[in-house]
Amino acid sequence: MKKKYLFIVFLLVTNITFAQKKYTTKSGQIKFFSNTALEDVEATNNQVFCSLNSSTNKIQFAVLIKGFAFENSLMQKHFNEAEYMYSDKYPKAIFNGTIKNKASINFNKAGSYKAFVEGSLSMHGITKLITTEGTITITTNKIILNSKFNISPTDYKIAVPEGISNTIAVKVDCKLD
Repeated sequence: MKKKYLFIVFLLVTNITFAQKKYTTKSGQIKFFSNTALEDVEATNNQVFCSLNSSTNKIQFAVLIKGFAFENSLMQKHFNEAEYMYSDKYPKAIFNGTIKNKASINFNKAGSYKAFVEGSLSMHGITKLITTEGTITITTNKIILNSKFNISPTDYKIAVPEGISNTIAVKVDCKLD
């Protein structure tokens, strides 16, 4: 009887432990793009921290602003200067959110699931509530997060030079372990 009781306790503890899984990466990717009359503005950051807790539905992204790489080095220099991103004063962009449709995502079953996420994006000293959708793909050993959404730099008091669009397309790709 005692062995049976210990076995049941072991199963319960094991199931609770697996259900409360936290997945992370330090090598996620965020790209942004804006079309302009003069020259397209495009940059990539491959050092994105991402954390997903499947039991609490919490998701977080953090990225160093100076980590964005541009093909045009002069554009990269201007991006980080005091006129635009103030990278020294505001070194990070951080998103803290919650998956709103957790019931339709089975973290224990391989597949691709649509996710609706709501949270706060803090950048350039300003925090704004954003809502976006994306895809959570579950494989046997990874969780892959993908999302595309638009932001407006002026919402974060970032100066937009003449001729540059006030809409920036953001693409997020992260593989979590």
